[in-house]
Amino acid sequence: MVGFIKSALTITAALGLFVGGLAAPAPEPKVDYLSIIKPGPGLPSPKELNLTNADLAKPVPELARLMIRDVLDKRYTPQCWGEPKCNYNDAIGCYNYLNSLGSTTCSASGVVRMCAVNSCNWYARSLNGYSASPCYNAALGGAWVLNNCNSGGRLSGSNAAYDNGNLAVDILAG
Repeated sequence: MVGFIKSALTITAALGLFVGGLAAPAPEPKVDYLSIIKPGPGLPSPKELNLTNADLAKPVPELARLMIRDVLDKRYTPQCWGEPKCNYNDAIGCYNYLNSLGSTTCSASGVVRMCAVNSCNWYARSLNGYSASPCYNAALGGAWVLNNCNSGGRLSGSNAAYDNGNLAVDILAG
């Protein structure tokens, strides 16, 4: 009789795991970044980079090393702006996209949009006619805005690309 009860409990537990696994699908990303990210001119799409929505929704790291750079070599004064402000999650999508471009060049003669998600735009703005930086360094410059200008899930502001004080990264809605 004890053997029968153990067998019944084992089968019940196994069925519970099987049925529970079927009933709880993996959560879907909140935003389909693959469909809504608009790359800047000449930049590849997220699909061409084999990125996933999970890649594009990762949280932005805190950037203590940017603070050190600003203390040692102040070449641009970062700033938070007022309206119009971007949705924070939309700005994260652009951060992760630009960061994933790695050493691909993000450049501007004047102002060039590097990325857009919904109404949130990341612009490269040259402060001296023509400026260029690896896109991951432009992303790091914009990360300062994400970390310092977020107010209630909305933000706008500007900081230089990590390695180039002549290439401003502006994040704003519009």
